[in-house]
Amino acid sequence: MQYKRITVVSCFLVVLVAVAMHPVLEARQQKLKPEELIAKHLDSIGTPDARKAVSSRTTSGTVQVSFRVGGSGTLNGKANILSQTNLVRLGFGFGAIEYPGEQVAFDGSKVTAGMMSPGNYPPFSGFVYEHDFLLKEGLLFGSLSTAWGLYDIASKKARLDSTGVKKVDGKQLYELKYNSRNSRANVQAWFYFEPETFRHVRSQFKLEVPASRMANISDSAELVRYQIVERFDEFKQVDGLTLPHSHNLEFTVDAPRGGILTTWTHNIERITHGESLNRELFSLNSK
Repeated sequence: MQYKRITVVSCFLVVLVAVAMHPVLEARQQKLKPEELIAKHLDSIGTPDARKAVSSRTTSGTVQVSFRVGGSGTLNGKANILSQTNLVRLGFGFGAIEYPGEQVAFDGSKVTAGMMSPGNYPPFSGFVYEHDFLLKEGLLFGSLSTAWGLYDIASKKARLDSTGVKKVDGKQLYELKYNSRNSRANVQAWFYFEPETFRHVRSQFKLEVPASRMANISDSAELVRYQIVERFDEFKQVDGLTLPHSHNLEFTVDAPRGGILTTWTHNIERITHGESLNRELFSLNSK
């Protein structure tokens, strides 16, 4: 009798596991074209009418920066993302003389970035300023911004490849590879989506360039590797849209003679829609 009970319980557990795994197994079997994956992602944000009703978005919250390589320590500050149609601005402010924060913006024509001193950009802001297509094509900050590139993928004319479900950060996620048509955009980009919900939960950008300063001929094969990883979580409904309220940004530089690893933990406390934002807000007057 006890054996039968154990058998019944075991079978019940197997059924529960099978049910729980069903969305992931179905995703593995399901072959989605890039446009199908993007359409499902957009539906996860909200209905077409709800999305079209929003032309501007303002987020406000807190941010903690952690210097893990190339520095040490943490700072706490304020954060916001302003966006209006395809215009966007990120601000991480810490009020420290040695590190005031990060600011990048796109005004629809030009990308600008905040400086720590004349000609001296913080590492992340400097990278985005140099590789301006990341903002011009709306690839950073995901659905936190109305400029999110997947809202209007047709205008980007990017080469897209839906490569199925991959295990990333210990999770099974749909992977979408994005290749810009911009001839100067040599940064590789990937976007990741939950199979169950099709929410965008991760972005990854990579760039490899030869080391700019060669000490001798043997250094010629050395590379400097840059990486940006964004993670999104804590999705909540705001004005009929499901948007993340947790944003983790990681910037890595792996160089032959030293590197950088900095993370920003960004918690969104409030999201507001419908404000009329002055276009001047999206320019930081960088030269």
